Amino acid sequence: MRVLIVEDNAFNAFCLTRLLEAACQHVQVTVAHNSYVALKQFEKYQPELIVLDGDLGAGEGRYCNGPALADVLWRKYPNAAVVAWTDCKHMRMQFAEIFHQHNKHFNEYSSWNKIMCPKRLHQSLAHLAAEFDFRYYTRPSSSIHMARFYA
Repeated sequence: MRVLIVEDNAFNAFCLTRLLEAACQHVQVTVAHNSYVALKQFEKYQPELIVLDGDLGAGEGRYCNGPALADVLWRKYPNAAVVAWTDCKHMRMQFAEIFHQHNKHFNEYSSWNKIMCPKRLHQSLAHLAAEFDFRYYTRPSSSIHMARFYA
């Protein structure tokens, strides 16, 4: 499964990358630090899943936040699987509005907190894989990993 993480904080991107690698048997993660790079990476890699940070920095220009980038992506690629990744209540409301405008589900599977347990990540990925028909079945890479997740 190809995943694009759009996150301006390198540490947050690293942590989510490691969590995804632990939760998925076959995952290729690409990280973009702003919306311009994200659009280029999306066109180049055609990821099955896009995880968008809410606040991508004010100095970037017109499309400097996750909800605006989700809007741009869905206008060009209406079937893209997008997850909002933020703890900010205001940003969640903006994401919810954009999801609603594009007739997308905004729920616990498409809206993640910055800190999430591996069990919840796995449940979300399984739900999203079924909803968007990802090419790779998302499952734990081994029973040892799952034992650590649920312990």
